[in-house]
Parts: sequence; C-alpha cells; structure tokens
Amino acid sequence: MLEALKTLIADFHDQGIPDRVVRRDLDVPLDAPKVISIIGPRRAGKTWFLFSIIERLQRTMDIRQIVYINFEDERLQFDAASLGLILDAYQQLYADRPMEQVYFFFDEIQDVPGWEKFVRRLLDTVSRHVFITGSSAKLLSREIATALRGRTLAYTLLPYSFREYVRACGEDASPAQLTSAARNHLVASFDRFLNGGGYPEVITFDELTRIKTLQSYFEIMLYRDIVERFGVRQPHLVKDFARRLVAANAQPFSVHKYYRDLKSRNIRVTKDTLYGFADHFVDACFALAVPKHDPSEAKQAQTLRKYYINDTGLVNACEFVPAEKAGALLETLALLELRKRDRSVCSFAETNECDFVVQDRGRVVEAIQVCLVLTEDNRRREMAGLVAAMTRFGLSYGTIITKGQENLIATDAGQVRIVPAWKWCLEQ
Repeated sequence: MLEALKTLIADFHDQGIPDRVVRRDLDVPLDAPKVISIIGPRRAGKTWFLFSIIERLQRTMDIRQIVYINFEDERLQFDAASLGLILDAYQQLYADRPMEQVYFFFDEIQDVPGWEKFVRRLLDTVSRHVFITGSSAKLLSREIATALRGRTLAYTLLPYSFREYVRACGEDASPAQLTSAARNHLVASFDRFLNGGGYPEVITFDELTRIKTLQSYFEIMLYRDIVERFGVRQPHLVKDFARRLVAANAQPFSVHKYYRDLKSRNIRVTKDTLYGFADHFVDACFALAVPKHDPSEAKQAQTLRKYYINDTGLVNACEFVPAEKAGALLETLALLELRKRDRSVCSFAETNECDFVVQDRGRVVEAIQVCLVLTEDNRRREMAGLVAAMTRFGLSYGTIITKGQENLIATDAGQVRIVPAWKWCLEQ
C-alpha cells in the first residue's frame, strides 16, 4: 500500500490535472483553517471542482505541494489504520517539504471507515489545507458537520448553471458586448440548456444518448442515494414517489394527498414514511424544497412546499414535458440558478402569488416572478403577484423572468424589470 501511494502521488505530480478544467462559480476559501467539504448529487462535477481549485493553486505554488487521492481508485484498499500511510508516502517522497504547507484533496474519502478521525487529526496536527468531496449516497452536510465537530465548511455543488454551461461550451458570456449573431447563438444555447440541463458529462451528447444517460442517473440516484442510503424496504414505492415528484415539478406537493391516493389503491404505508421519503430526496439533492414565506420560521417550515428537480434535463429525460408545462421548466431553471448563487428562497402567496422571494438573513430583499410568455391574458395576474410581494416587503423593484421578452414598467410599488431568462442567468 505504501509503495502504491507513493506511485499515485508521484504520478499526479508528473501528469497534473486534465488540460481543460471548466471554472465553476462556486467560491470556496483556499486558506480557511477548516476542512472544505464539497457535496452534491452524483455526476455534478465534484472531482472536476477539486481540479479547478488545484489549477488555481498551481498558479502560485509547486504542484508537489499538493496531494490528490481518489478513494474510488481500485488500487487502494484503505481501512482506518492505513490512512496514515498517505502522510508516510508523501514524507518519503519529499522529506524536505514542511507538511503544514501541503494541500490535501481527498475525493470520496467517506468510503473508508474511520475517515473522520483521520481528517480531524490531519487538520489539527499536520495541515490546515484539507478539501474533501462526498457523494450524497454516503455523506450529507449535516453528517459532515457532526463527524468533523465544527472543523468544516460545507458547500453544495449542483450541475452547471447557464453561465458555467456557456463557459464549458467555449462561448462568450458577456451580454453587453455581444454582436447580433453572438446574441442569437446564446439564445439557441439557452434553449439547449433549458431542455438538456447542466450535468457536465452530457452537454455534448446527442439527444438520445443524453436522455439515456440522464435516465441512468435517475435510476442510480433512486437506488443508491435513497433505497440503499436510507435502508428503504419498499423500493417500488420510492420509485413511484420519485415519479410523482417529477410529475409535480415546480408545483406544491402534498404528501397527505399522495397518502390518500395510495390508500385508495390499497397500498399500505404510513404518512410518516412518506414524509421521510420527501426528506430523503431533498437530503440526496435529487429535489430542492421551497417553502411558502411566513414571518415565523417555525410556521414556514410547516407550510406546503414546492419541489424542484435538481436539473431541467433530468426532468425532460424522466417525463415528457408538454407545452403547457414549459413554464414550470423555466421556473425550475430560475430556482436552480438562485440556489447556485447561494440564495435563500421562498414562495409568496397572500391574495396574489409570487414565485420567489429571496431572503438575506431573514429579510426579503428581492421578488421574482417567472412567466414563459407575458400575454394579455396573464399579464394582470403576473404583475399583481409581483407587485403584492414588492408592497408587502417594501421593495422598490421586482423582476419578471420570461423566455424572450424585455421591458421596464413603472408601478405604484416601484420598477418592474421584464428580462429574458438567458440574459438574467448571465448576470452576476
């Protein structure tokens, strides 16, 4: 094992990271005295995110100051006692290098029993530069916090945002500097992104291969991240639950109504089990839950939630999306973009409804409505919901995200900006 580790470390230093690493917009500190933990759905790009950090570090330091270990490498068979061999291997290769200056990157380390004690010891006694990734099937953010006892900062990495997608495709992402041809090309790219999603592996695939690949992701998430991860004894019911979540994407989902439907079909299950399923899908980053805004955090936690699948391409791969549901797909994309910007989001509904209100430390700072196309039939309703939220929270402006319309409208509550989704996504 020691010799294998020395070979892996030396090979990484000789070969380096792959040539083309796409920079992600997720920003993590490079010198915080904490373990930086990156979690998220499988295939979202966590390994490549580590590579992007290493690429940044290489600009100012020797690559031999960096240790990268992929714990899914079949040549490595670790147990708790052998993790210390990583340090031995490095010191035997580079005896003159101070260990406190070494940056450690551990990919999928949670597969090793007892990894927590090793990482805590490493941080406390060897180096304060430790980065780990965790698959949602094995490690959740709350479990990382418990295992590392306040020694970690946890971040969630989702599939590409549109800005990252454009970057990965090698296109210009500066709307203000676009020619008409480049603008039209970006609009076409946005249509592909809206329908195909942002999972990194599939963005260059043809449609059939992309759909089949995303369907395989769905099956793996279902059985590895939910059934196996949580020891569920009714896998057929979990699959039915997942299908219902996909079908109800961007709509309020009532576990109670679903329970009554199962009961009418003589399917035995407790309501607590179904509520547990809903939590599991959120924990595994398969779906994101958006509660209805309430001044009381306790009451807000009990409101009927909307659920959004973690990628629009995944929605399209798992269910045919008819024209009347295209607006829900755009709403999903907007919610995902907000979450990728680390925004805290709720829905708002009193007399009228507003899709999203964005909170900063409990205070609402932005109101956003999503509408595929504003028409004479829906304009009054969409404006009323947004203006109601602006008035309720004392906001001087609001935003309506559309597929392609653009305008600026003055209301009694303040300015309403109507903006194409592709342009909004590319803004900071």
